Amino acid sequence: MAALLSPEDAAKLRTYERERHNALAEGYIAFFAPVTALAIAPLLDAVELRGGMSLLDVPTGSGALAAAATRRGATVIGVDIASAMIAEARKNHPGIDFQVADVEHLPVSDGALDAVVCAFGIGHFPYPEASLAECLRTLKAGGRIAFSWWDTSDKQRVQGLIRDAAAEAGARPPGVLPAGHSSLRFTDASEFRRLMEGAGLVDISLEEHRATHLVPDVDALWNGAIGGLALTSSLIIFQDAPMQRAIRSALERKAAAYKTPRGLELPVAFRVGAGRKRS
Repeated sequence: MAALLSPEDAAKLRTYERERHNALAEGYIAFFAPVTALAIAPLLDAVELRGGMSLLDVPTGSGALAAAATRRGATVIGVDIASAMIAEARKNHPGIDFQVADVEHLPVSDGALDAVVCAFGIGHFPYPEASLAECLRTLKAGGRIAFSWWDTSDKQRVQGLIRDAAAEAGARPPGVLPAGHSSLRFTDASEFRRLMEGAGLVDISLEEHRATHLVPDVDALWNGAIGGLALTSSLIIFQDAPMQRAIRSALERKAAAYKTPRGLELPVAFRVGAGRKRS
């Protein structure tokens, strides 16, 4: 289990996440929402969503998952810490209840919901265990919850190529993020399972998913990461110009392995963990 962040470091991470996702909302939706959308159907299937159920989507991001759940006949609340994300979700998916809120303080009554889904959020939360406990508070007894998170960087190449290029160039982690936080914690399947078991979930499952995402070229990957990925972009934007050039050069070399006549065909890999709140 990772060391607990101090309250000051937790606040630092929340502030960074809020400000960066506010700044990157449109870029995230344009570049990365098609990648995260690969988990929508697996997540909704994992909570056995059907018409008439009530569902919480946190963090809702673009609102695409909330919209898909609504099309299945569910009543949905979408929550995100970033007001710009909520604004985009409301614009693109009118009629759904989208609210600005932190996952540790959800605007939902105890035991009000049939299901909760968390698409690629747990690696962004300062306190994942507390966040999961708060999500479970909103669930009815016997309600289901499902999370998605990325596999390791060697299998998840959209972000992995950037991380590998930064490491090869010798880029140092940016000081704007707390040193005690790692978004890679739950790329370890045992840590992912331990999180769910520690929360007291039953009927736990953890399934792997694989896909491929096409990016036109290195420019699109570089600019998409800078303009759409809050954590991964931190490896680039807080470096000086020579280091940025070194990272870009390393990225070009590494991306060549995925070049096809159609563009860069990048492997995407994630896991969906699910379980049920005790009755």
